[in-house]
Amino acid sequence: MGNIDLSKYNYSKKEKDTSSGSGVSSILNKDIAFLSKKFDSKRKEWFYSELSILLSSGIDTKACLELIADEAKKGREKDILNQLRDKVVAGKNISEVLRTFPEFSSYEYHSVEIGEETGRLDEVLKELALFYANQVKLRRQITGTLSYPIAIIVIAFGSVTFMLTSVVPMFKDIFARMGGELPEITKFMLRISGFMTNYFIYFILFIGATVTLVYSQRKKTWFRKFSSSLVLRIPVIGPMITKIYLARFCQSMKLLLGAKTKLIDALELIEKMIAFYPIEVALKQVREDVMKGKSLNEGLSGFKIFNKRMLSLIKVSEEVNQPEKIFEKLAQQLTDEVDHQNAVLSKLIEPIFIVVLGVIVGFILVAMYLPMFKLSTTIGT
Repeated sequence: MGNIDLSKYNYSKKEKDTSSGSGVSSILNKDIAFLSKKFDSKRKEWFYSELSILLSSGIDTKACLELIADEAKKGREKDILNQLRDKVVAGKNISEVLRTFPEFSSYEYHSVEIGEETGRLDEVLKELALFYANQVKLRRQITGTLSYPIAIIVIAFGSVTFMLTSVVPMFKDIFARMGGELPEITKFMLRISGFMTNYFIYFILFIGATVTLVYSQRKKTWFRKFSSSLVLRIPVIGPMITKIYLARFCQSMKLLLGAKTKLIDALELIEKMIAFYPIEVALKQVREDVMKGKSLNEGLSGFKIFNKRMLSLIKVSEEVNQPEKIFEKLAQQLTDEVDHQNAVLSKLIEPIFIVVLGVIVGFILVAMYLPMFKLSTTIGT
């Protein structure tokens, strides 16, 4: 984006781009900007991309906004774009209008404002479209990484619970009529079945209470710290989530520093947008360190979430004064690594869970049919 300069604009504390994230719920549901459910990152990507293409084609702003408003989906999105068109026709700049909607972040309307002032609005819009395209991709990676194993675990748990609460009790009645001593494996399974049957309602209540607690505490600092720490400790999944958010950090730094935003302002904006507690805390401290005269890589080196390779490259970028290029490279590498790991995980996790579920179901069936096998053997002799 050349010499577009965001540094002369002040980012006040009230211009908070996102609501705070909260661990797992944050990872699954949040974008990096403060977004309406009706005008999310995917639709923003479409909006900025369409507007950039139309403006670069020589169409005037009024006609561009009319075309985009006509194509918009119904609801909040169409209402925003209609208001945007009407106010621009009335003489306001696009950036002035964007500022009035909570769906748009400070980074967006400041960037658009600079594009208008420099006559390079189509370039700025193209960069914003790319920015949100990357956010959509990263969000899908997070969802794909977490949702599949969660779905498999839920299905497996549901299947085993059904067998223990519905199938095993039927065998219990049969064993009672048969009489005789039952094998230890069968006794063990009957005890588990009895426990599940007697306390299943309490288990459901516990799940309900847990969901309520998570929902009510999801924005609290203690919960965000705890849930983020818990997610990062999960083997394979934790490192992947870390890479996804580091890629998001690098992509944001690339765009902001490439727009010649002051480092302090860039860190402040990303701190608000990142929606991941460990990085938020780190960036807050790093921003204070930079204000005291430390370099970026020195500030980041105090936090384990930033690996040594990243710190080394950032140090080099500071020495050659080309940080945006290094951050672009890092973002791409991290994204490629996540794509590869996600593909491998998807291929491995299904057979692993199938084997585990098969072993559990097989154990239950053996425990239930073993007394019958013994009975038939006794009768045969």
